Amino acid sequence: MAPLTWRVALTDLRKGFKVKSSSPIFTKGKHEFCLDVYRDGWGDEDRDFVAVFVRYVSKRGSTKGVASVALEGGPRWQAPEEVVFAPVADLEKRSRSGDRRFMSREAFLELSKRGPLVFTASVDPTRRLSQREISVAKDIEDMSEEDVREALLAVDREEVKGLTDPKVTIKGSSWMTQSARNAKFMTGLYPIVMRYLRVKKKVAKMRKQLKGVDREAYYDERTAMWDEAHEREAKAIRKLFDSMGGLYNKLAQDWATRDGLVPQAWVDELKHSFEGMPFREWAQMSKMLLRGLEGEGVPPVGEGKGLGAYFAAVDQTPLAAASIGQVHLATTYAGERVVVKAIYPEIRRYLIADLKNARKAAQQITWILKLPMKGTINAIMDEEVECFPRELDLRIEARHLKKQRLYQKRHGLDIAIPVVIDELSSSSVLTQTFLTGTTMGNCDVSDPAVRQKAIDACKDITHAIGVTLFRERFFHADPHPGNIMLVGEELKPGLIDFGQCTTLTKPQLRTVCQLVVLLRTRSQTLIDQALRGSGFGFNTEDPELKLALLYYFFDSSTTGSGVVRPEAMEILKDAIQHKPASMPVLTDTPREMVFYGRVCGTLRKSFEKLDADVSAVTIWYPEARKALQRLNAENPDPISSALLLLPENPDGLTYLVERAPVVLSRATEVMNSVGGGFSSSSEVGRSRALVGVAGLCAAMWYLRDALLVGMVAFAKLFLAGVAAAVVAGASPLNAVRALKRPAKAAA
Repeated sequence: MAPLTWRVALTDLRKGFKVKSSSPIFTKGKHEFCLDVYRDGWGDEDRDFVAVFVRYVSKRGSTKGVASVALEGGPRWQAPEEVVFAPVADLEKRSRSGDRRFMSREAFLELSKRGPLVFTASVDPTRRLSQREISVAKDIEDMSEEDVREALLAVDREEVKGLTDPKVTIKGSSWMTQSARNAKFMTGLYPIVMRYLRVKKKVAKMRKQLKGVDREAYYDERTAMWDEAHEREAKAIRKLFDSMGGLYNKLAQDWATRDGLVPQAWVDELKHSFEGMPFREWAQMSKMLLRGLEGEGVPPVGEGKGLGAYFAAVDQTPLAAASIGQVHLATTYAGERVVVKAIYPEIRRYLIADLKNARKAAQQITWILKLPMKGTINAIMDEEVECFPRELDLRIEARHLKKQRLYQKRHGLDIAIPVVIDELSSSSVLTQTFLTGTTMGNCDVSDPAVRQKAIDACKDITHAIGVTLFRERFFHADPHPGNIMLVGEELKPGLIDFGQCTTLTKPQLRTVCQLVVLLRTRSQTLIDQALRGSGFGFNTEDPELKLALLYYFFDSSTTGSGVVRPEAMEILKDAIQHKPASMPVLTDTPREMVFYGRVCGTLRKSFEKLDADVSAVTIWYPEARKALQRLNAENPDPISSALLLLPENPDGLTYLVERAPVVLSRATEVMNSVGGGFSSSSEVGRSRALVGVAGLCAAMWYLRDALLVGMVAFAKLFLAGVAAAVVAGASPLNAVRALKRPAKAAA
């Protein structure tokens, strides 16, 4: 089989409705095919879409196969079923197979601006579950809880023996190589730093000249200057990261999820790092694969030479390229279609220098923009420096996949994940079964039905991450659009790339549980009071801005399901873009919240691609509450005890806490008015008073359930607060007085 790779400029594709452009011929055995592209639509109802068809061009004969088409940087399509190809179509045979709505024409034209369009096409045998997948699925399906426990212990023993040691030690390159790497990075970073410093100086000079004379003109000019600078430097930073490669691509993905830490122009530019990296030549990749298998002592399974000792065939055209490696499709000697992932060898050599440079870049940006969040930046960098090296031992990813599969069995989760093929894997090569489908990043969601299935898949994956996080203290920390799959014709949820998974300690899980329960209350007052004296630090005392920051970093919905006012979010976005030195920020963050925050950020990117506002906190709240109950039963603490007194549905309590002062004030005014009406000698006044009393009674009756739940929960919370203060050493009287102060301030 010789799949097609066709590079073509947009201008070389013919225009016109139902007008096709045909690729060069490619073959499947002795059968010939070509790819037809209709850039201006194929059907009357599909004029706004690009259509693609794999067409049989041999003049005689027939063959069976499943057609697939992909566009680099765009969607990937695969036929849902096998087709019998023949020169002339009839009831059983087809002359072509394709998709009338491959992608929207608008997105197609936008993609063409980046350079030549690169199509790949192939006709493969029907992909069914391999015997390995059937066997693994059956083995896990037949497992008892005791079997699952034993299997998990076996995976943990692998780690103890050092087979998948998470504390990876990477031997650095020579000092000359590291020095050259450092010099290359600083040569690219220095001009960016200097241009930003010049902009700061211009803004400061203009401030002295204009602010006292014409404040509006000053703000307009300042905004324009910073916007232009961020747009320009975002492109420069992406170019620098692309030229450095490796860890910098991973860093670009991380920064693209930190909307509240870097300017929006940077986020918009760096989010393209999720769409895939440039492919490397097969001559280089074949050596990497062979070095990772033969060079690491993996026993051959066939009689061939080179890669032929391990695979019946390996596709030379890459399936995908990531930040640290490249992925190819291959066929085993058992006939399985598998995915083979290999790490680029220089990634390990450059790791030490790149980690130092990444920290230096973060420090430089913090200094240039005078960002008041050194503690948060340090926590993020500490976590990344510890976790990124783990991705460079693919045995760790294999272990994560095994644990995820066992956890899914234990908790009844139905998320498609690959099966590891141990006998064809090493620390540098990971061989897995192939999930047929498309990634969220390449999915064309212009079809409402596809979009809804994609949203449902994202919600299912969010739920699955929450289950393993709060029940097993283990979670996939990188669910960005390129790692979420829509599998098969049913578009089932799937998850790939388990390199970045994190395990929390019980104290760390307690912190996460407390925050999720607090955020679910949607109560500004409760959240503000509970976080005082915690590990979270803010440079603002404004409760609304604190609330906006917390939902910005620790929920996939920045609106907090409507609790965060749009004005507060606009203040945050404007500050990071135009006045970073005074922007509201989290100055300190507990370290365990770094990767939790990354999960929320990457999930938000997935939901944003689908134009959906979904709260992970709402989905995770039931699991977080149960986990907090278990932790508190083992080791009680005052904060957890107080939070667990909240009702399972805290909405009634939130209404009381937030609105009680206003409601009481309004009720007093109404009652005064009613009293005045009754004392009035006017018949009209007494009638109005009676109507007012009736309306008030009707409202209280209508809201009786929420008000009753809220009042009971409020009383429990008050008593728990007194108990917690007494445990902390305060007298009961002083505790009551302290708890009254926030209510007086709110009133």
